[in-house]
Amino acid sequence: MSKPQKNKSKQLRELVFDQQAAAARLNEIADNCERESRPLDEQERVERDTIMREMELRSMKIKAITAEDLPEAPAAISREQVLRDNMAGKVHTQFVFSRDIQTSAALAGTGIIPVEEQEMLKPLTAGLIYEKLGLSVCSGLAAGQLRWPKHTRATAQFADEGEELVDANIDWDKLETTPVRLGIAIPVTREELESSGGVVESVIRTEIPAAAARKINAALLSLSTTYTDKEGKEKAKKIVGPFARAKRIEFAGAEPTRGELLKMKSTVSKSGIMLEAPCWIMTEDMKATLENIKVDEGSGRFLCENDRVLGMPVYCSPEIGEGNIGFGDWSYQAFGFFGQNNITVDPYTLLRRNATDFVFNAHVGTATLYQEAFVLGQAKAKAKAKA
Repeated sequence: MSKPQKNKSKQLRELVFDQQAAAARLNEIADNCERESRPLDEQERVERDTIMREMELRSMKIKAITAEDLPEAPAAISREQVLRDNMAGKVHTQFVFSRDIQTSAALAGTGIIPVEEQEMLKPLTAGLIYEKLGLSVCSGLAAGQLRWPKHTRATAQFADEGEELVDANIDWDKLETTPVRLGIAIPVTREELESSGGVVESVIRTEIPAAAARKINAALLSLSTTYTDKEGKEKAKKIVGPFARAKRIEFAGAEPTRGELLKMKSTVSKSGIMLEAPCWIMTEDMKATLENIKVDEGSGRFLCENDRVLGMPVYCSPEIGEGNIGFGDWSYQAFGFFGQNNITVDPYTLLRRNATDFVFNAHVGTATLYQEAFVLGQAKAKAKAKA
């Protein structure tokens, strides 16, 4: 006698738990590599491949178990067959042909029509501006405040023989930044986690860091130092980017000329800033416009070519706003993560609701080391509206 088949719901639950444990181990391996700033070693690579193969097999089993309970599709019978059967007296049913016919919409959600699950569509996310330039973002910084001492320039003088020199002064100051908290919390019921076979948890773990990147980008590229809260009160932003206080240059028209772009570049260069990681910031629409503006009539070249303007890279983001172009050297915008970034899975706080809380917490800080390293160009109409 064969052994009785294991209870399907129990088997499905065990498979889901195994999937979640495997996903947690993959995340642990990734965290170790990220924390130590290194690629996977040979042992970790083998373990990763093994885990992914096992997850794929479990996913197939989950689909097979859930498919067993689907109702069988009824055999298709043509209208002609029904007509012949009724005329032959095999079926004693009255029927009327009508223009209203049943469509496949009637089967929606019944499971009769097979559904091929494809790859999850992720929200479109622009990477951090630092990634565009290849700059490293410091992580694991010591908690507390960062401070940069700074001083003004001393002035030398020419003097005649025996002439007394005038005292020169050096003014001392400091630049400080205190990290602020960046957090995300996503509560999910256990039913949703279990019935999705690990898909929901995987999406959450992917979307949380993407949401953090979007928030940081929006803060760094914003042109304002304040925001309006839900009560209509104006408050100072906790994170302020370099363009909020940058020098403004007004374009003569709706888009800049080559001469105006050169003026933006020279404004930064003549301040004494050495261009090490320069970058243009603009919207996709502005970039498309510059890609269509000829440098001259004979060369066949345009202001923006190969994602570069005047030989320097272009980074597109809607956060800079239409009609605006930012230019600057991002090596003068310090940014870092303080302490450890972590995603905590809390299964206890929402236990009465049978839910799990996924919580991300980090402390981030930024500071513009030299405001002269950044300049903002604005279309004429935009600049007037701002004024």
